[in-house]
Amino acid sequence: MRVPVSPEFIYINIGHFLDHMIMLIFAKAAFSIGIDFGLLKDSAFAEMISYGIPALVLFGACAPVAAHLADKWNRKGMLTVFFIGIGLASILTGFSQSIIQVGFGLASIGIFASIYHPVGISMVIECGEKVGWRLGVNGVWGNMGVAGAPLLTGLILGIFDWRMAFIIPGIFSIFVGLGFFVFIKSRSNVSTIKNTHEKELIGFATGWQRALIALSLITAAGGFVLGFVFGQIPI
Repeated sequence: MRVPVSPEFIYINIGHFLDHMIMLIFAKAAFSIGIDFGLLKDSAFAEMISYGIPALVLFGACAPVAAHLADKWNRKGMLTVFFIGIGLASILTGFSQSIIQVGFGLASIGIFASIYHPVGISMVIECGEKVGWRLGVNGVWGNMGVAGAPLLTGLILGIFDWRMAFIIPGIFSIFVGLGFFVFIKSRSNVSTIKNTHEKELIGFATGWQRALIALSLITAAGGFVLGFVFGQIPI
């Protein structure tokens, strides 16, 4: 059975790619950042990597908050906030004038990155048709973000510098966010009545609230574990 791929689903998948890709820019660029701010080559990476720990912790810890806001407000609106917010945070990180500013920039990236999983995956589930297939495709895009982060960051570092490694993906994310905003606005009049009817017909499976809470907790735990692992790197 052929599964239709909607423009909304494409935006959701791009969001998963950007979420992991932007979160992992620092892991590749940390050495270059340290050298740029005068750290010694032998210790630049080890000294810099600790500044990324707050971002990893916030990436997990803020996920339940993002889920709550999406339930109270609007998931599509929250996804728009994700695209534009993480883009702006990435650009501001690229303009940092000190290591401390880099740390704050990374932390803001972590906060906006936390929006994606509870919001984006909920939107995938809401599509209603062949949920397993959609979740699988969405997961592939997320994994491509993980795999593509060092490759794309390395490419930009080779051509430009670490600042552009944050700025270029940030600009791209903002443009995607603006495109998604225009898309949802153009469909708002049509989808209001349609979505209400579809929710009455489709709905969620029994216990979906518990599954979403579990997903948020798993995401939070992942952020804490990654933060702990990075914290064990000798300085």
